[in-house]
Amino acid sequence: MTDATDSAKGPLAGVRVLEFSQVVAGPTCGRSLAELGAQVIKVEPPDGDPYRNTGTVVPNEGKRFQSLNLGKESIVIDLQSPDGQALVQRLAKTVDILVINYRHGVAKRLGIDYETLSALNPGLIYCRLTGFGVKGSAATAPATDPMMQAYAGLMVGGAKIDEDGLPQGIGAASIADAVTGYVTAMAACAALYARKETGKGQVIDGSLLRSALAVQETVVMREPIYDATQRDPMVAEIERIRQNGGTYAQMLAVRDGMRGSTMTLRFYSGAYQAKDGVIMLGALTPNSRAAGRKVFGVQDDPTLQVPEDPSAPEYVARLQDLKRYLMDTIATKTVKEWISLLEAAGCPAAPVNFPEWMADDEIANEEGIIWDIVNETTGPQRVVGPVVDMSLTPTRIQRPSPPLGGHTRKVLQESGLSLEEIQALLAAGTVKMHGE
Repeated sequence: MTDATDSAKGPLAGVRVLEFSQVVAGPTCGRSLAELGAQVIKVEPPDGDPYRNTGTVVPNEGKRFQSLNLGKESIVIDLQSPDGQALVQRLAKTVDILVINYRHGVAKRLGIDYETLSALNPGLIYCRLTGFGVKGSAATAPATDPMMQAYAGLMVGGAKIDEDGLPQGIGAASIADAVTGYVTAMAACAALYARKETGKGQVIDGSLLRSALAVQETVVMREPIYDATQRDPMVAEIERIRQNGGTYAQMLAVRDGMRGSTMTLRFYSGAYQAKDGVIMLGALTPNSRAAGRKVFGVQDDPTLQVPEDPSAPEYVARLQDLKRYLMDTIATKTVKEWISLLEAAGCPAAPVNFPEWMADDEIANEEGIIWDIVNETTGPQRVVGPVVDMSLTPTRIQRPSPPLGGHTRKVLQESGLSLEEIQALLAAGTVKMHGE
């Protein structure tokens, strides 16, 4: 899918966004707003966003940078110079939203904090994306997605360990970063709506910590009845192991083995090796589990009546028998054959695909999720398109990721600077243009 012939305007057409960002969370927020039709102006330092040259083959055009910055314009400003800071303050008068994920406190030092800029533009919606938030003792501490996965417990939920028995991240995706970017963009849209009533802008605070906890729902939640029977004994045993110098793998095993009767649901919601690949079952309701039993020919299912003591040896033996039966049965057919049977019966199932296959996936392309674009430096690309579709005001990828400083002159002219002012800023090195 391409946006080349689509002239319909997105829901945020006419909204201007100034983005000060690096790594993932801030760029994700800006990209989301661009997909909704906003003009997103990414302010980069003279040497560019750090991801431009992280794991890159073509200078300044790293693959991660390109993905995170689709649809944006790039302007280079030296924020370390007083003239650069004054220029940003001037630009801030012309925008609706500002996105920043610099470490808390840096914006104030650069003169681009909310208090300074809102005095110049009372309608400014100021999106701060931080690691630990802005209120606590860790407000100024640096934070990245891997360390937040560790701090907030996401890493434990993934239950992955390396060859040394130590925790690994939950995958290639930067979950805390990405969720923070998406929800902050959502809040920015809500703030635009509120501004129609109040005429005022506001600060939006999103943090990796808040997002990492939000996506874990019940495992973070405390509830006295459940906790007394399930959580508290498990936590006490994990703490005992920790105090005695036990390993992470030992603590993880306790957590995995003491989560009560929910273990019985995993027989129909988990991965199995089929004849030609791996299939993931997703039966999370009684009806869908019943459908799975029928397809697999399960006659004696111990999960239907969980005893008071799920750890009783005879019960555990029956569960192990069921597991072996399912493994042996599923290994007799191909993934495609099982999915056909399971879907017909009403039991959710999917193949385990590698992400590198998905740009050519039939369903993803039928849905218009994969877009074909052309980057002026690196050529044709197939990219993941907007995260949502809208029928009347369609979302879109407005353009490929921008070259460094590729829109400096355009943005400054649109912001009211004269050609003489722009030339003076270029001569002083305060701003930089692509190719110069």
